Amino acid sequence: MLPRTTPEETPITSATASSDSFDFIVVGAGAAGCVIANRLSADPAVRVALVEAGPADTQFPVNVKTTLPIGNIFLLPHERYNWMHQFSGGPGVNGRSIPCARGRLFGGSTSVNGTVYMRGHAKDYDAWAAAGNDGWAYADVLPVYKQHENRAAGANAFHGRGGELDVQRLKDPHELALAFVNAAAEAGHVRNDDFNGAQQDGFGLFELNQRNGVRLSSSRAFLHPALARPNLTVFADTLVERIRLHGRRAVGLTVRQGGTRRDLTAGSEIIVSAGTVNTPQLLMLSGIGPAEMLQRHGIALAQDLRGVGANLQDHPTVSLAVDNPGAQSYALTWRALPRNVLAPLQYAFGRRGMLASNAAEAGGFMRSHPGLDRPDLQFTFMVGMKESARTLPRRHGLMCHVAVLRPATRGTLELASADPAAKPVMRPNFLEDPRDVDVLLAGLKEARRLATMPALARYAGGELLPGLAKANDAALKTYIRATCATTYHPVGTCKMGPASDPMAVVDSQLRVHGLEGLRVADASVMPDIIGGNTAAPSMMIGERAAAFILQPGPSRAHAPAAAFAT
Repeated sequence: MLPRTTPEETPITSATASSDSFDFIVVGAGAAGCVIANRLSADPAVRVALVEAGPADTQFPVNVKTTLPIGNIFLLPHERYNWMHQFSGGPGVNGRSIPCARGRLFGGSTSVNGTVYMRGHAKDYDAWAAAGNDGWAYADVLPVYKQHENRAAGANAFHGRGGELDVQRLKDPHELALAFVNAAAEAGHVRNDDFNGAQQDGFGLFELNQRNGVRLSSSRAFLHPALARPNLTVFADTLVERIRLHGRRAVGLTVRQGGTRRDLTAGSEIIVSAGTVNTPQLLMLSGIGPAEMLQRHGIALAQDLRGVGANLQDHPTVSLAVDNPGAQSYALTWRALPRNVLAPLQYAFGRRGMLASNAAEAGGFMRSHPGLDRPDLQFTFMVGMKESARTLPRRHGLMCHVAVLRPATRGTLELASADPAAKPVMRPNFLEDPRDVDVLLAGLKEARRLATMPALARYAGGELLPGLAKANDAALKTYIRATCATTYHPVGTCKMGPASDPMAVVDSQLRVHGLEGLRVADASVMPDIIGGNTAAPSMMIGERAAAFILQPGPSRAHAPAAAFAT
């Protein structure tokens, strides 16, 4: 157990640091950063620092909130645990601002997400490789996924056993989740028991990052086992203000703990794993990014990289909601009171029931029209009608989210100011290409059809959203633009690509173009968004980054940290 710490106190560490000099510094204890910190610190001769802007997940009450799969509702409403980023909406979504929740604590967004384990489609990775990113084809990344996987259903050609990251289904899936899967079969879709296996098409129950009913964040899977290592120092509640450069080489960080600034020095490399929003922001604050933008904010240019903050992508999403007159769904109502009162006992003695559920228990993938080489729609079925990711439902209902997997638009992320505490401006350009509206329309119609299938219809009452009054395509498209949100899968703002690509930020080994001793390893490096949830791919990217760093050769060479201390 680590000592209790506040932002004004000393950093949380596994050992008292004798200096602020390290071999490697990892920025961000999220999906990728926790993996990297584990792998690098496995060598006792190497000193590693991990710097996280949010709190640790090892003390009460955060440890409890990050243990329960449903505990994210107690974390997301608070700026201490959620960066509270917002997308600035354009004409495609009627100018609405759209929340973009990002975890700000150990585990990052894996501590506040839906725990769904999804890798994306094999062709997604083959497309990365075809774009000039050698070593990122599906055949290259599949062994990496298997390496740290511990799948309850067993190992096979697509899955591994014995790794740190547990992958398993709920012990007792909700009857509504089972009904949804049966309804999809009645509608003619194939059943799919493994969306990460031989094919992605079809409908079924999701596999989750849980361990016997406990949320298995990247922190719990990878960081916790490494915390006792004397060569790993973990700084919590510590905001990185900028990366310090010595010529073309990254040599350290300037960080702020409470009201105190301090410098940390890296003798070998700095690995930025702060996420799709915070990573490009930090690079720009450090003088790495589009020259014109940096000049506008009075930031001295260190490396002109036009692609920093460009290529922003996410999965635009709309929802179907249906009343549940039988009250089988999860909700805080008087009708559900007896069941809700028993929930803590079910969880305490069997890791079952409402508190073990991730709410998003089932879903599926389909192609909006024939001729596509992979699914372009994802369905996520909720066993409760949550109006917000931050609250428990107060009304019994069923909800199905429909997402465009490969949106046609690309957005941008820019600095609002040179203040490291200021949130960046994010313009995703959602639905500004009519093709994305057409895909969502096809998905929404299919979700509406699934709700009428006998297996699900016996639980369903009237349609609440979009409502049967919206019967034609024009009305449904108006609804789509008025309600489009996000599945919280932002990627792409530091895209990976060859030096010949003027918008590439990192090379195929995740090294920042034009600089030494600096890598980026998180979802921001994805050149194109993958067809599915992004937590598992981010952990895979962290695994690959660590392997690149640790491979024999020039990348291991480093100068003594003290050489850059002044």
